[in-house]
Amino acid sequence: MPLLFLLLVWPLAEIWLMIQVGHQAGAFSTLLLIIATAVLGLLLVQLEWQRLRLVMHEKMQQGEAPVGAILETAAVGLAGILLFIPGFISDFIGLLLLLPFTRKLLIRPLKNRSQGTTYQEQQSYYYKSRSKTQQQDNLEGSGQILEGEYQRKDENEP
Repeated sequence: MPLLFLLLVWPLAEIWLMIQVGHQAGAFSTLLLIIATAVLGLLLVQLEWQRLRLVMHEKMQQGEAPVGAILETAAVGLAGILLFIPGFISDFIGLLLLLPFTRKLLIRPLKNRSQGTTYQEQQSYYYKSRSKTQQQDNLEGSGQILEGEYQRKDENEP
């Protein structure tokens, strides 16, 4: 029920705010401002996405779980969606998600759930919980070579 209320109220609030800004600044200026925030948001998201990709790669190289980087990437993706949606309320929330300080405040509770485990610990826990045959199935491409002979039997040949 609250989600339905939000889906009905949010667009109405966005339209009302755009009308109010349009009365103060003019319709053309309001339209340019909405387009500018969408373009600026997409550019900022691209830059942030590249930075977070490098951070994630570094964390995996160090053997740490990239949970924080994954959560930050998800927050930046959500910020991009919110900045692309026309409206000033969604732009404000999107900019809050793009700012590193507020993004870390919002992500901190989710990061605390996975705190203390490294990437190798998570991997070893995963493999310990699986049976030995499943582990061997995952070793494809591990460098083991099986030698043998085969004979091809076609259906057309006697």
